[in-house]
Amino acid sequence: MPSKFLTLAAATAWCAFAISVALLLGHTAPAVAATAQVATEVPAGKTKTMRLRRLPRGAIVGVRIRSSGPLQVALVSATQLKNSDPRALFRGALERILTFKVVVPASSDYYLVLDNRRGTKAVQVETTVSAKKGAAIPSPADKSKKLPGGQELEQTRAALVPQA
Repeated sequence: MPSKFLTLAAATAWCAFAISVALLLGHTAPAVAATAQVATEVPAGKTKTMRLRRLPRGAIVGVRIRSSGPLQVALVSATQLKNSDPRALFRGALERILTFKVVVPASSDYYLVLDNRRGTKAVQVETTVSAKKGAAIPSPADKSKKLPGGQELEQTRAALVPQA
């Protein structure tokens, strides 16, 4: 169910995007991508949250935000939101335009939070979100796997980290 703050048009577009990401990234060839654009208003003293459903590990997510005023922005996983002190995958601020890309570290729902709690005026926002399936990224369990030259990954890391 979309956020109660989203307009009907924005909610419809966002639902279509969420379904596209879930279907395209989860069930087709690696070159698949999905893009959605949403225009909405973030009232003064409020936030808007947009959910990106079931993003797979390794997906590349690009976000471009244009606004009529300053906003705080965060991209947070559903898993992190359950923590008492959630850590955002991305956090930033914008006056007019902000663009960023992230690689999804774990399969989950993700939330794009547009925060205008410090604002004194409503802010008009145009958001473009694109997602595409990226290359497979190794899991934390892969740390002890051997590299092609026979060295173990942990030994290589130890050699690269300066000793105190």
